[in-house]
Amino acid sequence: MMKVIGKLSGAGLLAVLASPAMAHTGGELSALAGALHPLQGVDHLLAMLGVGVLASCRPVHEGVMIVAAFLMSLFAASLLGMAGYGVGFAEPGILVSLVVFGGLIAFGKSLPAATVAAVTGLFGLAHGFAHGVEAMGATPLYLAAFLATSAGLHGAGMVFGRRLVTSDLGRLATGAFLGAGGLVLSLA
Repeated sequence: MMKVIGKLSGAGLLAVLASPAMAHTGGELSALAGALHPLQGVDHLLAMLGVGVLASCRPVHEGVMIVAAFLMSLFAASLLGMAGYGVGFAEPGILVSLVVFGGLIAFGKSLPAATVAAVTGLFGLAHGFAHGVEAMGATPLYLAAFLATSAGLHGAGMVFGRRLVTSDLGRLATGAFLGAGGLVLSLA
């Protein structure tokens, strides 16, 4: 139990280091800005890590499918957002994704991997639209750096998750932490 609390504390520290509910670059569209973008908002940071933790709850091939579904949706919706197509559900969808990812981590172990990948991909669209709208006019290097950091955060979540979700208690605590984060941020 103390290991679970210690690991959740580390995740909490990462969350505190990010600014609340804002992953906005403020106009700079360099490769560095793209790489930093996913790290600048606690909502996006938790979601990227959460997708990795969710993937770690599955056999490796299923986890890769879940991460790939999110990244492909993130990429496609980012391109649409960068082209000026935005949707009103993006920001609320990001916060809801934290609650849903938390629930899937805690209780979704028996769901088919294809279902989890589809749900994850759907929320990847929300994240992609939000990021893309903020990056209109960005170069391909910005987008590549943004996607690389997002994939890196998924990988970090997978490593973190492999250690944390080895027990039912670990999955429940991690899922509850992520879901509670979404609820708290929705009130902010």
